[in-house]
Amino acid sequence: MSTKDDLSATNWAALVAAAPAIARAVSASSGSSRQSASELHAFVEFVSDAAAGAGTDDILGQLVSGVGSLLAVGVEPVSGDAFMDGLEQARRAGAILAVEFEPGEAQAVRAWYLAAAQAVAAAAREGGVLGIGATDLSKWERQTIQSIADALGADSP
Repeated sequence: MSTKDDLSATNWAALVAAAPAIARAVSASSGSSRQSASELHAFVEFVSDAAAGAGTDDILGQLVSGVGSLLAVGVEPVSGDAFMDGLEQARRAGAILAVEFEPGEAQAVRAWYLAAAQAVAAAAREGGVLGIGATDLSKWERQTIQSIADALGADSP
């Protein structure tokens, strides 16, 4: 079983930073600052809920704890395109997962990143008028999540 101590500090920091970058990428694809705010709040809640139920003896529990700690001190804003930053961070995380972890551990971490992306996307309904005809995920959010899954080296969500 892998732990964060098995990784270099640089690789660990990249895995932790990937989660909020992925959340920002999905949120940016919504196209609305009001929706983005509620979607990013949903990410914070997702991490908080996951941290409450996670142990710290496995890599996923340590990652969730690390992301929670990062969110507690604040995440630097993205200076460029949030979508592209999220994809780049996901690619980097996917490469680290492929090289550093056992397949089952890597799959669990990929699944957690994608669950976070789904939680962000589902936080605000898209389209419609006064809620009529709205959908949980926009076409752009679905495409963004698929792009993130591809970057992580995961199966389709």
